[in-house]
Parts: sequence; structure tokens; C-alpha cells
Amino acid sequence: MFRLPFRKLAFVLAVALAYAGAAPASAAGLPRLEADALGGNHVVLPTDAAGKPLVLLLAFTPESETQLKSWSRKLLNDNVARGAVVYVVVVAAKTAFVSRGHVRKMVEGAAVGSKDQINSNVLVTFNGDGWLTLVPPGDKHSAGVVVCDAAGNIVYAKRVPYSDAALADVERAAK
Repeated sequence: MFRLPFRKLAFVLAVALAYAGAAPASAAGLPRLEADALGGNHVVLPTDAAGKPLVLLLAFTPESETQLKSWSRKLLNDNVARGAVVYVVVVAAKTAFVSRGHVRKMVEGAAVGSKDQINSNVLVTFNGDGWLTLVPPGDKHSAGVVVCDAAGNIVYAKRVPYSDAALADVERAAK
């Protein structure tokens, strides 16, 4: 039987524990993500959240418009928006979304918020890298909701239909 001397065994265990401890912290952090607001500003997350809790509502398909409408009206006008930065993100990669203009028309038609909120808080990306893995795969009619704490750690990530109970879960996670 192969036996390591005590010092080597202790070193190997220390290195293994260091890597094991680092993996969950990095896996739980929001990766650097970029998108453009419909008003033209380029947004870099989590940096642009400025140390505040962050709530992301993710729409992956045109079929999620109903959920986008329900969630965004509440998130942009509810108490959660007062203490957190809220973005509605249309992830137009690999979907039937055609152009930024089409997305704007869909968002304005859904009346997800005021004109200022639509210009500032609605983001569009045609690159799904990073965005597509934030929430588990699910029904194309469902929206994804991600909440990060002020340090950028993901504390809630689900693809969930809107309900008062789900909104209450998001509000608790964003505090």
C-alpha cells in the first residue's frame, strides 16, 4: 500500500480544501454580463448594479411575453425596485426575435413599464453566452428570475411563472 509522509499528506489536503472552498464562491457569483438598454446605454453586470442587490427578469422566447409583462410590471413598480437595481433582459440568442426594433415593439406593446424604464431598465442581448445558463432550462412561456446580493452573489435563480408567492420569494431574496 502506498503511504504519503505526514507533511506531504497535509499539504495535499490543504491544497484540496483551498480549491474546494473556492469553487462554490465563484460558481455562486454572477459572471460578467453585457447588454444594451433599449435607450442605447451599454450595461455591464454586476458592475453597473453599484453594490446594490440586483434583480434580473430574463425573457428567452417571444412566447414568454405574457410572463415578461406580469413580472416586469410588478418588479419595476414594486418595493423591490426601491432597494435593488432591476433589469428586464430580453435574451434574443437562438430565438425568433428578429431585431432590436422588434424587441422594442414587443416590450412597448407589453407595457412593461414607463418610457424611462423601458429605455433604461430593459436590456437586449443577441449573445446568450452567460445569460442562458443563469436559470435552469424550462418551459418557453416562463421567464427566468435571478436575484443577486449587493456583492454580486446569486441568491435566487429560477424559471418560474409569475404569482404573488413567487414575487414574495424574489422580494425576500432581494433584501
